[in-house]
Amino acid sequence: MARFVVRNDSKSAAQAIVTREDWDRAENGDNRFVPSGSSAKTCGALMSVFPTAFRIEPGADQVIRLAVEKSPTLPKECWDIVFVQELPQKRTVTRSGLQYLFRTGVKVYVVPTGLKRDAAITSMKLDNAGSRLASQSKAAASPPVRARISIEFSNTGQVHLLGKGRIEFRRLDNSIVMQIPIAEFPILPGAMRRLELDVPPTIPAGSYIALSLIDFGGAEIAAGQLELTLR
Repeated sequence: MARFVVRNDSKSAAQAIVTREDWDRAENGDNRFVPSGSSAKTCGALMSVFPTAFRIEPGADQVIRLAVEKSPTLPKECWDIVFVQELPQKRTVTRSGLQYLFRTGVKVYVVPTGLKRDAAITSMKLDNAGSRLASQSKAAASPPVRARISIEFSNTGQVHLLGKGRIEFRRLDNSIVMQIPIAEFPILPGAMRRLELDVPPTIPAGSYIALSLIDFGGAEIAAGQLELTLR
């Protein structure tokens, strides 16, 4: 049995419903949602949620309970997302303007014991100057990108992982000239995550080895390297 708490911090009572959906992630990390039960990774009938609808007064809390049936034959991890959505209030003749509906999602993972935790960097490549990532393209005064390193990181194990690490830029004599962090990122079992990091413009021109090191909580750290020449 697990639970989470919903709190109404507004000044009026609210009606809400609780629903489930299946989800996964695209290679760039974006969440993708599909109807409940339509994915092979869904927890399906193994999990139940209570309540599925409730009224919550101003300043009050509501506990949402998640029950998972014990299944000794569950061979792999499953995951769901539970949404709590406020229902629209009835409009009156005197009310006007926009009406906002809030939906909050809580991701749920059911992980059997004894599953393998493993991952690897399967590819590293250098992309020369070009447009910035979508998340950076709106910056008003962004400097031009000198080059970008693209890393493909694969979860080859059976459980979801959190990875983080760094890229070390090493001279040919193996001394380190600079490091850049790889921010923490999640990845589902069997998935591939594409990471893109800009090469710092302050690195002097020359030939280097870019060494990627990602700690995902396993017995070893995933590593990959790339030879590059900066001009």
